[in-house]
Amino acid sequence: MTKKSWFSTWFDSPYYHILYEQRDEHEAARFIQALQQKLHIQPGMRVLDAACGKGRHALTLHGLGLQVDAFDLSPANIEFAQKSAQAQLEFFVHDLRATLPKLEYYDVIFNFFTSFGYFDDRNDNQKAFDTFQGGLKKGGVLLMDFLNPSFVLANLVPEERVERKGISFSIKRWEAQGYLYKSIEFSDKGHDFHFEEKVELISKTDFIQYATKAGFELIDMKGNYQLAHFDDIHSPRMIFFWIKK
Repeated sequence: MTKKSWFSTWFDSPYYHILYEQRDEHEAARFIQALQQKLHIQPGMRVLDAACGKGRHALTLHGLGLQVDAFDLSPANIEFAQKSAQAQLEFFVHDLRATLPKLEYYDVIFNFFTSFGYFDDRNDNQKAFDTFQGGLKKGGVLLMDFLNPSFVLANLVPEERVERKGISFSIKRWEAQGYLYKSIEFSDKGHDFHFEEKVELISKTDFIQYATKAGFELIDMKGNYQLAHFDDIHSPRMIFFWIKK
C-alpha cells in the first residue's frame, strides 16, 4: 500500500481544525476586500480558490458577487464545504499537481495561507504552477500567499503548548534541509496522537523561477495582509501577483 502524504492525513483530521480554530476570519475578509480593490475584481468574474480548506475564503469571494470554484485535496474538508455550496459556488476534491477540469477559464486563481510547498519532490512545485497556468485565461491573475522564510526562521518559536477545547497540544518547530517542520503531539479520549507538518521554505527567487517557466510574469509583490511593501527581512508574508502571458 502506498504511504499517504502527511498533508492528506493531517488535513483530514478533525484535530487539525481544532488546533487552528483561532484563525482571524475578519483579517481574512479584509485581505480579500483589499485584493478586490487592487485587482479591480468585478462581480460575475470567474475565480478559483486552490487548496481551499473548508472554504472560508471561497465563501467571502462568493459574497462579493463572484463565480467561485474551490478545491481541496481533503475529502473531509470538501464534505464540510459542500454544506455551503450554492449557485455560482462549487467545491470539489482535487490535487494541486493535476490538470484542472476547466482550462483557460478563470480570471483569477487564489492560493491562500501557505497552501503550497508540501511536496517531497520539488518537481511537484512546477506541476502545480503548470496547473495554475492551464486554468487561467490569457491575462488572468494568479495570487499566491506564502510565508516569508527569512521572517519565519528569524522569529521561530521552537516549543510551545497550545490549549484548544480541553486538548493540550505540544508543538515543536525546527528547520532541516530546506523544510520547516512542526511536530504536534496530544492526547484525547485515552488515545495518544502525533502529527507532523512539513513545508518547504521556498525562496522568492525559486517562486519566480517556477512561475516564469510556467508562463507567468510577476507584476507585484506585497509583504502582509494589509498589502504593505515587501521587505525581505521584516515582512511575514510573500504575496505574489502574477499575470498569465
